[in-house]
Formats: sequence, structure tokens, C-alpha cells
Amino acid sequence: MERNVREYYLMIVSGTVTMLSGGFVGPIFAPFVRNEFTASLQLVGLAVSGYFFLRMLSEFPIGVLSDRIGPKTPLVVGRVLAVLGALICYQTKSIWLLIVARLLWGMGDASFFCIGMSYVSRLFTSERRGRAMGFFQAVEMVGNLIGQTLGGMVASTYGFRINFLVCSILGVAALLTVTMIKGIDGASPGNKALSLVPTRQEMKQLLTKTVIAACIINFGCMAINSGLLGTILPIYATEELAMPLSSYSLLIAGSTVGSVAGNLLGGFLSDKMGRRKMLAAGMVIGLFGLFGLTVFTGFYPLLVVMFMKGIFWGIVYGVIPAFIADAVPDSIRGKAVGTFRTFFDMGGLVGPIVMSAFVESVGTPLGYTYSFYLGVGIVAACLVMVLRLREPGPV
Repeated sequence: MERNVREYYLMIVSGTVTMLSGGFVGPIFAPFVRNEFTASLQLVGLAVSGYFFLRMLSEFPIGVLSDRIGPKTPLVVGRVLAVLGALICYQTKSIWLLIVARLLWGMGDASFFCIGMSYVSRLFTSERRGRAMGFFQAVEMVGNLIGQTLGGMVASTYGFRINFLVCSILGVAALLTVTMIKGIDGASPGNKALSLVPTRQEMKQLLTKTVIAACIINFGCMAINSGLLGTILPIYATEELAMPLSSYSLLIAGSTVGSVAGNLLGGFLSDKMGRRKMLAAGMVIGLFGLFGLTVFTGFYPLLVVMFMKGIFWGIVYGVIPAFIADAVPDSIRGKAVGTFRTFFDMGGLVGPIVMSAFVESVGTPLGYTYSFYLGVGIVAACLVMVLRLREPGPV
């Protein structure tokens, strides 16, 4: 157990640094593409989605690979790709090379987040898994919060590009940390063959109604998080509401504070009262938060709304991986988290493209409001699916 705790702390440190790096880029990326490359909304959506394309395709093979050979090697390779992607973003003047760099960056982050979730889930039993994963992801979110807060200020003072240089330096720090991980392997010796193709029995254990439904819910929530809140909202706030970038970064920081609270509360309470009930509570909070975006335009009301949105996302992001980990045997947990992460990234890929196209088809400024209503409808549909889920037994 002492060794498991050491591994857990190393994953927390590396995850926090990785999320700190992501926070430096998240709030400024869409405005960066819009301003530096004079891009249309649809091209901005494509650039944001580029991060998720290879990431989406990589998640499941990475999950299978981690079941076969353990976590350490894929973690190290992933951090190298992330550093390379950040450096290219810092230097490039081409929108297409920027998209390629984000593809590499996304593939690198796929390795960390997929393996990080499955690895932490293996370090603890189901009775403690929700709390362990919730705390792991909450501390990561603190790193993201710091990055978002500082990222907007740095970009406002020194220009957008310096944020990518900071990400490169942070990426090197995360790389050094993951090299210290021993890699406690939860797979059985018979699973050591270097094949990225799961067996028929593994797929039968994996593709249950519970896992598939949880993944679809995750897809819908991520499409909102990336499409509305990562692509449309920053442009709406900075262009339509004429909000300074530094003020918008504070709104994002407020959302991240909510995400930290949602991860901690969701993880702890889901161990006590069940994963399904916590997911349903998170969806209800999300409905109120997204509806608030259609009503309020002032900074402080929006700060409250974004905090509620953060709680919603924190609960979803923290509880669904634990829910899925509970529903499958340990030997295929990497594949299960890889499946979850694939749907997660698919939402990140589809959301920006669909939402930006929707806003442009309706026309601004009305398209912004209608897109928020669309988000409310998606969360309502996800809530119905949550209420139909079955609570998995301990694994």
C-alpha cells in the first residue's frame, strides 16, 4: 500500500503540472486563432477540434497498450509529444501547422489522461476509488485553475504566443515526473502480448449497456464543455459582451473552482450514496448553469453561473470514470477508460465544429443564445439517461 501511495502522489504531481499547462492555453486558444490568423468561426472550431482528433483515435489503443505493458512507457512518450506540440504552436505562422501541432499535443495528452485514470483506479479498491479519483482530478483542476488565471494575464501583457512557450517548459517538468513512476501493472501475465487488438471475451466484458450509456452521457457533456464553453463562450464574451480577456479568464477560473468542488464532492459522496445519484445531481446543477447563460450578461452573475457549470462538469468528469471502473474487471480497466476517453474526445472533436456551425447558420448575436438553449437540451437528455442507468457493483 505504501508503494501505491507513492505512485498516487507522483500521478497527482504530474497531472497537476499537465493541467497547469493546459490551463495556460485553454482560455486564450480560440481568441488566439481568431486574432492571429483572422479565422472564421468555423475555422476556429476546426482548430479547437484538431486537438481532439488524434487524441480520440489514440485513447482506446493506449488503454489496451497500458493493460499489456503497464503505464510508464506510454506516459513518457505522451509527454514528449505534448512538449513538441507546444513548441510548434509557439513558433508557427501557419494555421494548418498549428492544427497539426495540436493534433500531436492531443495525442500526447490522450496518453496521460487515459492511463492516469485507469492507473489511479487500479491503485485503490472500489470502496475508496471515488474519493481517490475525485481528489486526483480535483488537484489537477487546481493546476488548471492557476494556469487559466495566469494564462489570461500573461497573454494580455506579453501576447498570446508566450503562453505556448510556458507550456513547453511545464511539459518538460511533467516529463521528468512521469519518468519516476514505477508502473504497478494490474494486468495478468497472460495479457502481456504486445497486441493492440482486444480479444472477443474482453470486448464482451467491456461493451455492456452500462458502459456504453455512461460513455454516451460523457460524449454529450463534453460536446457542451468544448463546443459551447471552450469555443463559443469566449468569443461571445470578448466580442458580443466586450469583456476584457483578463475578466473572461476570471470567469473560467470561477468555473474551474466549481470543477474542483464538483470532483471532491462527487468522488466522496458517490462512494457513500452511489454514482448514479451524484451524476443526476450534477446534471440538475448543469441545467441551471447553462440556462443562466441565456439570462445574464453581467460579470458577477456570470461568475456564479460559471461556478455552477464547473460543479456540473466536475461531478461528471470525476464520477463517470469511477462508475465505469466499477463496472468492469481489473484486467480490462485500461480498455474501459480508453473507451470512456474516446467518447470524451469525440465530444471535444464534434462539439466545436457543430456549435460554431450552428451559431453561424442562425447568425449572431441570436445564434449565441440559441446555442446555449441547445446545450440545455443536451444536458436534459443526458439526465434522462442517467436516471435509467444501473448502479454497478463493487469490482
